[in-house]
Amino acid sequence: MTDDGVRALIGADEGVADADARILEAALEQFALTGIRKTSTDDIAHRAGVNRATLYRRLGTKDDVVRAAYLYEAARVLTHIERSVEGIDELEEYVVTFFTVTVRAVRGNPLLERMLRVDRDETLRSLTIGAGDVLTLATAFLADKISTLRASDAGAGDGDARLGDVDALSAVLARLTQSLLLTPDGPPRLDDDEEFRVFATALLVPLIRG
Repeated sequence: MTDDGVRALIGADEGVADADARILEAALEQFALTGIRKTSTDDIAHRAGVNRATLYRRLGTKDDVVRAAYLYEAARVLTHIERSVEGIDELEEYVVTFFTVTVRAVRGNPLLERMLRVDRDETLRSLTIGAGDVLTLATAFLADKISTLRASDAGAGDGDARLGDVDALSAVLARLTQSLLLTPDGPPRLDDDEEFRVFATALLVPLIRG
């Protein structure tokens, strides 16, 4: 997946052609039914209502489809997160809401829950050693948000040089979210609104302010 493709997928509804979206949605539905390993390109093509040649021409091999499908679902989640913070102008409230919605969205993603039940090992592999494209997408999304917040926040200073690299900070926050998804039963405990607020206010707000 090229950088342009990643940027396009940040707006999932606008960035993916209708025909490709149908194939990716069909792939995700099939993965949730039979798991990634047991899903063939024929299965995906049949569910999408296209032939295998069309699938290959539009999206490539099965591995390409798997990567694109995860990116597509990630982009839909990011769109949901973005909508949840629309109209919030105050930085602290924005960060708290953004963080709370993000963690709950990834932990409670119904498609991901089904995939973990059907084929836990392969799904976990895709969420760890196969998650590079999704982390790149999330990092770019976060970098855009952090840059915008810093530019508009009256309380933001020049920032400590150690904390001021937006790309590096965004990558760390993307990996934090990945960790909270993979090990929800480990520290930090984040189960209710107050725990999310305390964590975000104490740790994330100062980092994002810079």
